[in-house]
Amino acid sequence: MKVKPSTFLVIIFLMLSLSQMSLAQNFNTDFIRYLNEDGITYKDYTKVESRGFQSWHFIKKDRMPEDEFTFISPSDYKIVPIINEDYNHILFNQGSFSLIKEDTLREELIIKDGLYIYQNDVEPDNDGDYGNSAKPDGFRTFNYVWVFPPNIKVESYESNRDGAWRLENNTLSFIAYEVNNVLFKITYRLAEAIPLHLTNRDVILKDSVEVKNTAITISVWDDGKIDNDVISIKINDEWIVKYFEVKQEKVRFKYFLTKPENYIILRADNIGEIPPNTTAVNIDDGKTSRTIVLNSDMGMSEAIRINLAKE
Repeated sequence: MKVKPSTFLVIIFLMLSLSQMSLAQNFNTDFIRYLNEDGITYKDYTKVESRGFQSWHFIKKDRMPEDEFTFISPSDYKIVPIINEDYNHILFNQGSFSLIKEDTLREELIIKDGLYIYQNDVEPDNDGDYGNSAKPDGFRTFNYVWVFPPNIKVESYESNRDGAWRLENNTLSFIAYEVNNVLFKITYRLAEAIPLHLTNRDVILKDSVEVKNTAITISVWDDGKIDNDVISIKINDEWIVKYFEVKQEKVRFKYFLTKPENYIILRADNIGEIPPNTTAVNIDDGKTSRTIVLNSDMGMSEAIRINLAKE
């Protein structure tokens, strides 16, 4: 069979194009880290899409994929040794793969004065690559996400590459384009446990007040129609009154705050004749006074946060 010159040129062009694609390979990568409540252990999800016909991931030479990852897709991969390096390639015969890994932050994490300081791999390898890197041409799109549990507060975050940061609720994300060797420094701390919980009740924060003295007076009364409401009141982990019938006359309790952040929770022990259970709560520190009306029923309790101002 004869090949026309024009067709032959097209075939050469296609061969050159495919060769260039294999040499100029870069990746779209989604990296999501789900941090556990201890601030140290985590689960990572990584998804990589490549322009090339093959893709790969690095793994230390003393590790096997089944030791490193709890999920690998596709499953038809092979290990390719790399000479003069301390890692191998996990080679996939297609341009995408997904991995799930569960592990503990070790040399990447420093804990000092209650602050958790994370920095990824700052030491370059034999090829001069460091941080989050992709060979040979880096990341076309790089999505980097941390999902924090509710008990962790993010303090700061930065990267050596230009990109868009976003912190919303408990999710911190960074997206960048055409980058490689990306370094991150993320600092966070474990928040003190907030006692906003009651057995079989949802607790909703109604309002916050600030006081300047540790000694406060709490007054409670029914500021509406008396309908035989019965309540219990909890401050932090201590019940200051239980199964108390609320009247129009104010009843006062003295309390000494020992923490900078405190919570008063109203629990309804019945719903009275006119639901929901409604109780006025006044907080007086000797200088300022504030009244907040709390509502509660048999499935929901409202709470007040009391912040003790610093001197």
